[in-house]
Amino acid sequence: MIKHNVFAKAAITGVVVILISSWMMMVGKVETEGIWMPEGFKIPILALEFASSEVEMSHIIGSMPPESNAQIVAGTQIDMLFLIAYNLFLFFVLRSIYKVTKLQQYKWLALLPFVVLIADAVENYQLFMALGNFNYSILVLQFATWVKWVGLAASFTAIGRFLVTTGRYFDKVLALSTYVTLPLGLWAMFAHNGINEVFAMLFYLLFPMLVIYTWFSGVKLN
Repeated sequence: MIKHNVFAKAAITGVVVILISSWMMMVGKVETEGIWMPEGFKIPILALEFASSEVEMSHIIGSMPPESNAQIVAGTQIDMLFLIAYNLFLFFVLRSIYKVTKLQQYKWLALLPFVVLIADAVENYQLFMALGNFNYSILVLQFATWVKWVGLAASFTAIGRFLVTTGRYFDKVLALSTYVTLPLGLWAMFAHNGINEVFAMLFYLLFPMLVIYTWFSGVKLN
């Protein structure tokens, strides 16, 4: 299954992505009762990432009990490992597509995950500072957050462009799902409600689907 698979490195890395993601979700799971969040938000970490102002950030953090704050900090610490894993995974996928198609655009698109990695690391740093009651910049947080999410959407859209050319039903469903990410992300940039969470949670579906694809793609190295 893996032998001669052009997506072999991505497939193996994808398993690591799933394992770290599961660990992060278990450690960072927060009881939301009593935590103030903007209308439309139900997940504290996403409410923090998409916070529209320092006042809003203060309301969210100020309403958290100490244990919830500690859980989010722990989850964000694990996310520092997760961001390395998922961006390596995307790099290997895009690099493999370049090997198959020989299209130069994929050679350059394979660098996009490294931009996402830096943005996610900056976002986490700003969150660490905010949760610890240290000075942080809401503008830097917002910029890093949107570079991360739009970069992810662009990466998946590029992958979807390749997948739609295959003949398998699963590939086409995954491709069409990736096409939703960029317009949804651009919409979410100008919104501040539940659409932000819908956009973010879409990737929790896309990553496992893409990992499955890398294991069973059937694309072989010559």
